Amino acid sequence: MGVRFFRGQKTKFEHEHRQIKEIAALLRKEFPNEPVYLLTSVLVANGQIDCIILTKNGPLVLELKAFRGEIRGVENGRWEIVTKDGPIPVPNIFIQAKIHRQDFIDRMIPVSREHFPHIGENNLRKIGSWLYFCKGSTYPDGQIDFRRVKWFRIVTADTLLEKLRYTDSGYTLRIQDMDEIVKGFGLEEYSFDSDKPLIPVARTVPPKKRISRGIIISVVIILIILALVLVVLFVPGTNVALTNVMQGVLTLVLGTVQSVTTDMVKSGSTDYDSRQAVIYLNDIRIQSGVTPVPWDERAYYLAFARADDMANFSYLGYVNPVSGMDASALKAGFGISGNESVTESDYGQWNGYSLGIEKQAINSWISDEGNRNRLLGNYSSGAVACSKGYCSFIGVGQAELFPYVNISALPVNISPTADAGLL
Repeated sequence: MGVRFFRGQKTKFEHEHRQIKEIAALLRKEFPNEPVYLLTSVLVANGQIDCIILTKNGPLVLELKAFRGEIRGVENGRWEIVTKDGPIPVPNIFIQAKIHRQDFIDRMIPVSREHFPHIGENNLRKIGSWLYFCKGSTYPDGQIDFRRVKWFRIVTADTLLEKLRYTDSGYTLRIQDMDEIVKGFGLEEYSFDSDKPLIPVARTVPPKKRISRGIIISVVIILIILALVLVVLFVPGTNVALTNVMQGVLTLVLGTVQSVTTDMVKSGSTDYDSRQAVIYLNDIRIQSGVTPVPWDERAYYLAFARADDMANFSYLGYVNPVSGMDASALKAGFGISGNESVTESDYGQWNGYSLGIEKQAINSWISDEGNRNRLLGNYSSGAVACSKGYCSFIGVGQAELFPYVNISALPVNISPTADAGLL
């Protein structure tokens, strides 16, 4: 089988092609007969993933960095690469790896639900997101604790295969699963040596003659019904017992249905709902010529708290009319620092939480000029969350760029409505 190559678009940079060629050579030597897919230049919500490796142990995201030297950086703050010509400052590449990892997971989840639900979403979240540097690069100990951040690594051509051998996702990725991932991302297969697209060969499987499961179940049900009718007709006193049994079964089935229906009812946005809402918002931002905003767990919990507060106190506005608290006063409790500001937009409807309310809120905000300007603002991160019919968008930015504005609470409006404020 060996290595197969897929891409979203052609590689535009020489250094990326050089590193991909290096990785391809390593994989071809390590996996001459095992199925391995190498995906390159894959577009996602917040940019482009340089490289993704699919093996039977699961996917691995690789961000390519054409630097050689001593790498310095932790979870927060800026990073630098100390080269022979001196230190080179770079943006926080840990955050970049984290964002690309989440983007890939968000795209993988719907593919998994449809084509390989047996893997489970919790296992999908074990995907690694590594940084690939030039040979000779080092990352000294005492910086990021890899025992706690298990999904993150810094590798080179000398260490990639060694660390790849010990990855354990908890499941096995089959060839048909890899094919569905490639199809879900809309990638084309190409020859790495000639750089030309490959025409897929249609594979036909002769149909097997077999009785369908539906027919077998139908026959079994008919036989059971016939047997019960014969028992009632020819065995005295069984009709009363049979009636009691049927009533008991019916009560059990109705109780189960009621329990399942209750479990399916949600009253607020999960983090998955919030991420999907941000993906939807980013599509609008991209179409408007604005940079996508990364999903922020802190903003999600703050937005949910604001929506839940409006629902519990029955108001629609920026400030709780009873406690006087607003998003700016609450942000510190959700890990948002003092040198970061929060911008809020609010939405409410009277029929409670419903499927797709997050998109309804975004559509409502986008249709209003003031709210639209705020949703398309310059943020470092953000999130959308809803609770019991109320929704809040929280955009996180730099405090010096967003001065505090004190806006009083607005009364609740009976019709679905939206409002926004800068806090």
